[in-house]
Amino acid sequence: MKKITVVLALLAFAAACVGIGVKVSRSGGSKDKTNVTILQTDYPEYDTASELAEAADLIFQGTVSNVKYQMLDVRTEKEKDQDAGLSETEAIPYTLYTIDVEKVYKGPLKEPTITIKRPGGKFENNEYITENAPEILTGRDYLFIAESYENSYPSLLNPTQSAYDMGASQDAEKKKKTDITAADILALFGSFE
Repeated sequence: MKKITVVLALLAFAAACVGIGVKVSRSGGSKDKTNVTILQTDYPEYDTASELAEAADLIFQGTVSNVKYQMLDVRTEKEKDQDAGLSETEAIPYTLYTIDVEKVYKGPLKEPTITIKRPGGKFENNEYITENAPEILTGRDYLFIAESYENSYPSLLNPTQSAYDMGASQDAEKKKKTDITAADILALFGSFE
């Protein structure tokens, strides 16, 4: 977690200083410029569904009921970070997803709703997009693979293997031979028909 936080903080800072791209959208004849920053994150990728499930401490299915954005300081250390040498904390953009939990496969979820986080989000004229992360939409049913933290919202385990749209066909979900699907994960729990 420490390495991920440091990498995200450095990437967010570098992206803010350099400016990675600009997207121009037009509405009502006026020009609204939105600065778009692509966040490149360094998370572990998993080769099998069992490795992915073992790494997570929360696996559950639910419907996204709300999406909001918040700048969060998720750094866990109070002193100078040994990897990056940073001594000051810095907030990082996150998208917070509120999910109505339908079924828990792994983990101690007892509440009917949970809020989880993923790097990225929209803040004024700035949009931060996590590279290769699938879109998570309000009103859709997903299988989530997450990791919980003591003083922060649970986080998706990684950008590409942590949110599976349960309404998508398995063929559409499986783009490469090595991709893990929701069916692969649910089969571990005897829950896929």
